[in-house]
Amino acid sequence: MSARSIVNRYYLAMGAPFAIDLATAAVYVAINGRPGALLPIASVSASFLILGLGIAAWQLFRPIRRYIAGELPYSEVEARLANLPRASAILVACFDAPLMALHVLSARIGITFGATLELQGWIDTVTSFVVVTAFNVVLAYFIVSAYLDRLCEYLFETRGVNISTFHGAFRRKIAVAVLFVSFAAMTLLAGDIASYSGNRLLREATVDVAASVIGAIIIYYWISQALTRPIARLDYGMRHVAEGDFAVRLPVTSDDEIGRATGGFNLMVEGLAERKYLRDTFGKYVSESVAAAILNDRERRGRVADMLAEATLMFTDIEGFTALSETLSPHEVARILNVYYAAIVPVIQRHGGVVNNCIGDGLFASFNLPLPQENHAAAALLAALEAQEALAQATFPAGMSIRTRIGINTGPVIGVTIGTADWLSYTLLGDAVNIASRVEQLNKQFHTSILATESTISAAGDGFRSACLGKTDVRGHRGEVVVYRIDPPA
Repeated sequence: MSARSIVNRYYLAMGAPFAIDLATAAVYVAINGRPGALLPIASVSASFLILGLGIAAWQLFRPIRRYIAGELPYSEVEARLANLPRASAILVACFDAPLMALHVLSARIGITFGATLELQGWIDTVTSFVVVTAFNVVLAYFIVSAYLDRLCEYLFETRGVNISTFHGAFRRKIAVAVLFVSFAAMTLLAGDIASYSGNRLLREATVDVAASVIGAIIIYYWISQALTRPIARLDYGMRHVAEGDFAVRLPVTSDDEIGRATGGFNLMVEGLAERKYLRDTFGKYVSESVAAAILNDRERRGRVADMLAEATLMFTDIEGFTALSETLSPHEVARILNVYYAAIVPVIQRHGGVVNNCIGDGLFASFNLPLPQENHAAAALLAALEAQEALAQATFPAGMSIRTRIGINTGPVIGVTIGTADWLSYTLLGDAVNIASRVEQLNKQFHTSILATESTISAAGDGFRSACLGKTDVRGHRGEVVVYRIDPPA
């Protein structure tokens, strides 16, 4: 839709009372067999509705039109935009009521436009005036409400603005619609019964019932357009969020509870999108499972609950990294580490491992804590073998090759959050962690690339090529540890 098109639609919406009055006049002259009376009746209607109401509507809509044209800020028109249906309905009442009074009293004051009319009873005159005027006012309100829905949708898509003031009440809209549809026909029939009898009563009642049915159909259509589209749009948004689409945003098209709910929906989705962003970004600095546990903590403690479990721990270290760092610039070292981690971290994660820490060229990963995993020892060995393959295929700067040493151990550990009120870190503690770190360093002694302890080999089961290298002392651990060399599959 163009800006001119959306503006013109408002004036068309406000022309509904004139269209209805013209249709009523056509029926009026047809019943009386005086087609020549149609032109003067239409002229009178035009003077009230097209000239008077049209000028008033133009003035009412002018600030909104200027905003669409870029001449005013949104803050100066938001309140008028939200109040547009009510203000438009009041304008219709101001200009339609005198016109209806002229129509129902025309026979009594001798203004018949050349048609032969029977005098209406006073009660019928009053009820007709009230019902017809109320019909035009209610209809104008819901037509403009439906128009406002389209207008706000247009402004949201083109300007990114939404209504944020909510003074209306959805229940009042429903009450007005239900009461009018329920009592309009009854009021007209009551006026007929109180004013006429015999054949006249039958004619008047038939006309009023037919008019009520047609009016109810028209009213129902515009009520459904005005009230159901925002609800359907909200349902659409909720379904998209349920499917994981946090980019969806909805236009707020009314100042009632539905509008407030839609505005709340947008805030909710923004919060969910921010939460997802924090979780995804947070998960790049700490493990995603730790980030998820912190964000999902209902008590908002900002930390992960301590957990004791058996886990398989993996430490990696680049062979000759210290000497390499002395010959390269920090920028070049960073490029090498980025390629290195890009090769092995996805492998560890693909096998269910969690990277807990990276210090320089050293990496600490765990399997089964904090992310539960059934055969964690076997998964760690598979990850180690695949990580070596990935490094062999990786392309490092200046064509250099990088070798890494890996140490693996299985044992009981505790996952804890340590730190102060302003700084926290999640880590794994226990003798098993220390052993895994020392086993990685034993690769230098045994001239190997992957070493695992007996506890890991026993937990992993068959299916791996390994060779026992015997018992060895591990610094910081009482007693000796049996270590195994892990070989690639034959």
